[in-house]
Amino acid sequence: MTGSPSLPLDRVRVLDLTRLLPGAYATSLLVGLGADVLKVEDPRGGDGLRVMPPYTTTGESGVFVALCRGKRSVGLDLKNPEGVAVLVALVARSDVLIDSFRPGVLDRLGLGAEVLAEANPDLVHVSMTAYGDGDRATLPGHDLNVEGYAGLLGLSRGADGSAAMPAVPFADMATGLQAALAAVSGLRVTQPRTGDGFRVDVTMLDSALSLTSLGQGSVIATGEGPPTPDMLSGGLACYGIYRCADGLEIACGALEPQFFGRVAELVGDPGLAMVQYDVAGQDALRGRLTTVFGSRPRQEWLGLLEADQTCVTPVRTSAEALADPDLRRRGVVTDAALSDGSLVPAARPAAWVPSAALGPQSAPALGADTDAVLADLGLDPDAVRSTGALG
Repeated sequence: MTGSPSLPLDRVRVLDLTRLLPGAYATSLLVGLGADVLKVEDPRGGDGLRVMPPYTTTGESGVFVALCRGKRSVGLDLKNPEGVAVLVALVARSDVLIDSFRPGVLDRLGLGAEVLAEANPDLVHVSMTAYGDGDRATLPGHDLNVEGYAGLLGLSRGADGSAAMPAVPFADMATGLQAALAAVSGLRVTQPRTGDGFRVDVTMLDSALSLTSLGQGSVIATGEGPPTPDMLSGGLACYGIYRCADGLEIACGALEPQFFGRVAELVGDPGLAMVQYDVAGQDALRGRLTTVFGSRPRQEWLGLLEADQTCVTPVRTSAEALADPDLRRRGVVTDAALSDGSLVPAARPAAWVPSAALGPQSAPALGADTDAVLADLGLDPDAVRSTGALG
């Protein structure tokens, strides 16, 4: 078990049949809450995240280490009847099952709802699909496709008016959050155990759509989507990103008059505050701010503005964020262990949970825990291996 008595999901067993980002993020959150997460992977390569670049000095995927540390791994061929039988035995001992198969795949594998319910009547089963059981149920889809369908991509546009590529896979991560929330909700519903179980389908499209509240607000108010850019995505000059004299950038989030008024005072141009919300004057204001902030190095501006009620902060890289001493002190940034024991910085997936007294966690090698898991089920690993169920 990877849990700790101080964590909310201590002693909760999660069977992870997911692949790629949404599932990895969902189950990393459950690890952060103290759950024992067992990844069930195809022994012929495993989760595709294992080969996603960039790679560490040990040859591991950095993304896989970030999202899968603290989990265990068992390699099972679910196209082999013996592999399916092992999985059913694992279901019987688990509290939560999370999968990311397309609709109908579990049925074809012989792991339909009736089989799972018979194995574990109290099972919390969370499926993650791209489009749910609607007209697009059988279509493949990645984050970009789903963001397009959800109206999320169209909210950010470049200077030429074209939709901008997202820097974060919002649909993937939102789906992971929703799936983790569904798992926790299911655990609440199934306690005390009644034999009714809990079954939900968390779709990427629905999860992405849930992020578009501001766009929905525009539709509710006017019947149309918001202008692009809107006031929070470049429409207001007081809320934007500016390059300093040294090429580094600052984020000016001075949305309210009290903040922008102070910015204007401190940069020596109080008149800027008078046109903060002047719609017709935003291009001119942006030009003036570009000139002002471009006149000094970033650190000079931060020394003048950051601590003085202005909502002006640096635009940092991921490496700079993980090196933040305050985040380290608060336990938000901790250490992950690579396969050779060397340590690298990583963010805790559920940073609001009090830090548990655990050492640095590593990501499991493919099938690293197979023999131990089989032995725990009372099975002879060599006998199971001889059936081809382990690849």
